[in-house]
Amino acid sequence: MGLALLGVVALASPLLAYREDLQNAREEVLGNLSSQAQVQAEALGVHLGLLEAELRRLAEHPELIPEDGPSAPEEAMLDSAFHHSPLFSEGVALLTPTGRRVWSDPPDMSLGATPLTSRPWFRRVLVEGASDIALLEGTDGPLVVAVPILHEKRVTGLLVGELRAGARPLPGVHTGGADMSLLMDEAGQFLLPVPMAGFAWTAEVAARLRTLAEAPRPFVLDGRRMLGAAAPVRVPGINGMLLAVLEDEERDIARLQRRFLGQLLFHVALLGSTLLLFTFLLRRSYYSLLAAEERLRHQETMAALGAASQLIAHEVKNALNGIQAALSLLRPAATAGEVALPALRAQVRRLGHLARSLLSFGAPRAALRRACELRLLVEEALQSVRLLPEAEDVPLEVSLEEGLTVQADPALLVSAIDNLVRNAVEAGAVARDTGLRPSPWVRVSLAREDGEAVLRVEDNAGGVDPDLEPRLWEPFATARAKGVGLGLPMARTAVETHGGRLTYTRLPEGSRFTLRLPLESVSV
Repeated sequence: MGLALLGVVALASPLLAYREDLQNAREEVLGNLSSQAQVQAEALGVHLGLLEAELRRLAEHPELIPEDGPSAPEEAMLDSAFHHSPLFSEGVALLTPTGRRVWSDPPDMSLGATPLTSRPWFRRVLVEGASDIALLEGTDGPLVVAVPILHEKRVTGLLVGELRAGARPLPGVHTGGADMSLLMDEAGQFLLPVPMAGFAWTAEVAARLRTLAEAPRPFVLDGRRMLGAAAPVRVPGINGMLLAVLEDEERDIARLQRRFLGQLLFHVALLGSTLLLFTFLLRRSYYSLLAAEERLRHQETMAALGAASQLIAHEVKNALNGIQAALSLLRPAATAGEVALPALRAQVRRLGHLARSLLSFGAPRAALRRACELRLLVEEALQSVRLLPEAEDVPLEVSLEEGLTVQADPALLVSAIDNLVRNAVEAGAVARDTGLRPSPWVRVSLAREDGEAVLRVEDNAGGVDPDLEPRLWEPFATARAKGVGLGLPMARTAVETHGGRLTYTRLPEGSRFTLRLPLESVSV
């Protein structure tokens, strides 16, 4: 549960950071768009204002009277002002109040297909006597700047300059990196630029674009998510024009998404490695704690068993000493006594070995090392084992190399070797009695291998019970009726105290115990 909560918290961090970055980026883009809209609207207003002012300057000339038809001075004046002028990309025309063309540059300049008197902007200029900026015709014609010519407060004609509708960017405007700049008039008509293919301009779109002048915000146009801002275009005498600047939000979000994906992958990798390391350390600590608890329980159990073993061993040893003394005074009186007395003495020796084992387990003594001839220690142990009743039925094959000297405590090593050989002889006797092995045997060999003294004790008694094998070196683990399970653990402890190793190997017909000790010196 804790790891899951940690993972959720770690993954929530980059998600929250992404949302914050996205919001900050959106606000930053909206702020930039708002500034662009202001700058572009001012630039476009200045540009259109200059065009309107240039037309008005000529319209106020007293000699310009379109109703009289073209005159040489009028044409000269207009040609001088507008011939190949860059101010109006499509041209300039002088019109009468009835819509008749008096002069134009170029002469074949298009004025549309419908009568000029039917155009809303034309009628507005005639009626109001004020300048206007609108589309020439319909919804996709060029942009026109129309200025009235007044004499005695009466409109006597119009000067009309046309701007190419497809101009990109808008006249006098630098887009500043925005994807789209849209100009509309007071009535919500789309003026510039020419609509793109599939672009749907509606009154609803116009109304929504006007709200961008109040506050920049996200905007959906033709199914595209965009960010937009708007600003009014101020031209003297002309009101209501609005310039909207739009930028594709998906493009900016895609950049943030790539950065977020990189951050998320990094966080996931970091979190994954951290969780793996944390899990590994936690499992390791958990198992170490279990092992420590197990060792503590084992130590407490062994301490209690050691104390009990020592108490029992003392009592048994005291009783055995009395029995041994009494047996030494007895003499066999008859044939039955000759059989019984050696049997009693053998059982006393067995109980004595058990008592010594319990005493050693309950209160192990420190090793007192000295240089020892290992062969002599093995022979001492074998001499003790040969006194066992079972030794008569289980022949011992002995091969001992001389000159192998080790630093050892003789008593501890003799006891360890005695336990190994004793176990093998007793196992062979059991195998013979049960019919498992009619001819049991035990082999004891001592040799030098790679700077070590190696003692092997082998038998053909069938081997250790497979169920017991995992606990072979544990105290009190035994499958024999006569044993208490202390011989092998005590033997291994004694060998390891001397810097050696004691291992078990299962053979096809029995067992092999291998004892290795470091040599002090090798005699040639």
